[in-house]
Amino acid sequence: MKIEAADIPDIALGGAFLATGGGGDTLIGEITAEAALRTHGPVTLAALDKVRDDALIVPIGAVGSPTIMLEKPSNGHEAGWALDALESFLGRKADALIAFEAGGMNALIPFCLAAERGLPVLDADGMGRAFPEIQMESFSIYGVSSTPLALASELGDRMILDHVRSPELAERLIRHFCMDAGGGQCISAEHVMDGATARRVAVPGTISLCLEIGRLLRENANQLPIFLSRLTTLLEPTHYGEVRKIFEGKVTDIARRMEGGYDYGDLRLAPFDNAAAMEIRIKNEYLLALRGREPVAMTPDLICVLDMETGRPITAETLRYGQRVTVIAIGAPALMRTPRALEVVAPRNFGFDYDYTPLEAL
Repeated sequence: MKIEAADIPDIALGGAFLATGGGGDTLIGEITAEAALRTHGPVTLAALDKVRDDALIVPIGAVGSPTIMLEKPSNGHEAGWALDALESFLGRKADALIAFEAGGMNALIPFCLAAERGLPVLDADGMGRAFPEIQMESFSIYGVSSTPLALASELGDRMILDHVRSPELAERLIRHFCMDAGGGQCISAEHVMDGATARRVAVPGTISLCLEIGRLLRENANQLPIFLSRLTTLLEPTHYGEVRKIFEGKVTDIARRMEGGYDYGDLRLAPFDNAAAMEIRIKNEYLLALRGREPVAMTPDLICVLDMETGRPITAETLRYGQRVTVIAIGAPALMRTPRALEVVAPRNFGFDYDYTPLEAL
């Protein structure tokens, strides 16, 4: 599939949906990717099963606080700097790029660089959604080393991590660079792997799914019931699970704090009827939805908050008092529900006192 500049707004919209509140605001990524494709031409979106076994695959994307990304856009060169540094260290050029998360701006960043360098982007990612930490990528979960990796800040600072003993330590070091050199954001090129490994560890089909979800949202703006019906049909044959509307109401309170390069928050929603209110816990992404003390959806399953009037996804940093919202829950891809994956993406990994229960069992 060739991705044209005209496709980017739909990928951005679908990426904002799969980001489950995180991934950063897509506007800057959308503008940058559209400009890159208009200047350099379309980018090939390559299926996982078409990539060569020995191809060098490089995941690339943004790291940091979505709130800071909204207030302080990047300069547009960081991804190229990070890839240059990594390729120089490896002594080899990348054969393809891949998003390390399908959500938000990180669904778009590979296209900006791929257009400029003439590289394909793989139709896959490392989460099937967005998560806040590097060890939560399927690449790490299924054995790909996070290092060597390259980081770049907007001021041109670059750092190579040659070898780190665990992805959790790599995450902490990345966050230090992110805060100290990047003022809360940076670009990371990481989890270098070959094509055969990518087929084993990546969540397939997610970028083309962003495109299709974005089209559905655009074509059914202001018609959420129709969108949800068609979304269910779209996702039914994929590796995602059940689609369920879990709430309608308005935002009554949102408490936020930024800590260590992450955005933490507690969202409170009041229903339009006499049903129980909803609370949603946030760490960059929407991770746990409660009515009273009863969970109705939890990580790694997806929790998506949509504007009730327009159907557009609302990122956690753009939540405001009084917004009228519909909350959707979707089962996570099977690759993110295995016992191995749940060791790092289940609710207790985020400090929530709940064992993981799949959406369809709640």
